[in-house]
Amino acid sequence: MAEEQEWANLLAEVFDKLTQKHASITYDFENLEMKGKVERGGKIVPTGTVSLSGKLTITAK
Repeated sequence: MAEEQEWANLLAEVFDKLTQKHASITYDFENLEMKGKVERGGKIVPTGTVSLSGKLTITAK
């Protein structure tokens, strides 16, 4: 969990810097698959799968 928090903090800093520069980032995905899960009562429960092919552009203003 600590490592996930470190990554979240790092990403927040990166997006903050990009926002200051009005930058944009484009991610190009081909068959990206993310399986969701949550933890409830000590058990991991699957929540579904998201598949993505194409481009995602994030623009900071």
